[in-house]
Amino acid sequence: MNLKSKRTTHILSFAALILACSTAAVKATEKGYNFISDTEDQEVIKITEEISKQYPICPEILQALIFYESSNRRTAVSQWGDVGYMQVNPKWQHERMEKLGISDLTDGYSNILVGTDLLMDLCKEYGEISYALMAYNKGSELVSGSENYINDYAQRILDLSEKLERKHRK
Repeated sequence: MNLKSKRTTHILSFAALILACSTAAVKATEKGYNFISDTEDQEVIKITEEISKQYPICPEILQALIFYESSNRRTAVSQWGDVGYMQVNPKWQHERMEKLGISDLTDGYSNILVGTDLLMDLCKEYGEISYALMAYNKGSELVSGSENYINDYAQRILDLSEKLERKHRK
């Protein structure tokens, strides 16, 4: 095989690998849409229903956010130090945790309480859940100047939340 053929073979192999990875990523992203029962966790449902009595946020929004943040894993920890169901970062939320009397973010209820409190503050600041979700995910710099634009992250949460509400007959 000559050098040109080897190069072409490597390029085609690389392209096939990229296509396979992007196809797998799309399927994983769509999991919440195609297999809605896989997105539900009974502990998460119970806690979000309870916390939604304290905060005017739909429990299905919280459930969808939790699914996309941690895949319903209570003890998940990201490379940035985000912890638990709602991937709360103790470095940035230590004052909120103190205010709420929370010390253990791996406790499901505590984690969802802190995350919901943060989301509620973002809703108050931005006036709309879609912008609050964008800020929750990427910070306020992403939201400023994004009038009439909702990023994919927020849209996926809103779409899954709607499907969960229909499933729960709300």
